[in-house]
Amino acid sequence: MLELDHVFCIVSDPDRAVRRLEDDGWVLDAGQAHRGQGTRNRRLLWPQHYFELVWLTDAAEAGANPLRLDRRADWTTTGASPFGLGFRGWIEPADRHEFWLYDALGPRLWIHGDGQRCPERPLVFVLEADEREVRERRGQLRLMSEAVAHRRPGELREVRLRGPSAPSLPPFAGPRISYEAGHHLLELVVGSDSPALSVSDVLVVRG
Repeated sequence: MLELDHVFCIVSDPDRAVRRLEDDGWVLDAGQAHRGQGTRNRRLLWPQHYFELVWLTDAAEAGANPLRLDRRADWTTTGASPFGLGFRGWIEPADRHEFWLYDALGPRLWIHGDGQRCPERPLVFVLEADEREVRERRGQLRLMSEAVAHRRPGELREVRLRGPSAPSLPPFAGPRISYEAGHHLLELVVGSDSPALSVSDVLVVRG
């Protein structure tokens, strides 16, 4: 069965989003640029999963990339979802007709076809990994999270999504992903009893 690996949200003002998180006690890594995608990130790391703040750095490059993250970055105009859900594991050959292969960054990513057919839904993709690679991935994330000294420890417990259309989710293990119809909104739940932090117009962290 697939496992949830990470969740992303595209933001228009990364400095403001980072400042809101850091003021609340969270620590993000330095991040990296995504070659050929016209985007960059910074990550909030937990022992088994991570959250990725993504923003556009080159609209022309993003527009020439098959992922078309420029449309998702301009979600207020296009209606496309600014969210993504990444899983790790192995897709059975019988199910691969629902996905297409994207390997421009090196790792083999299987992108769900809804990303193009129904851009109003979150982008769903799978980082291809066999059992050994999944174990190694878990170990890498644990070490990465230990290298970041959080003042707000915990683990991702639930992903709450709101949008005009539900994501097409494969069977998976990990934190619960819930959906309700409405305007685009992503809520990450680390501590259910904690107050909600509004990071951007479409992003809330509760931890």
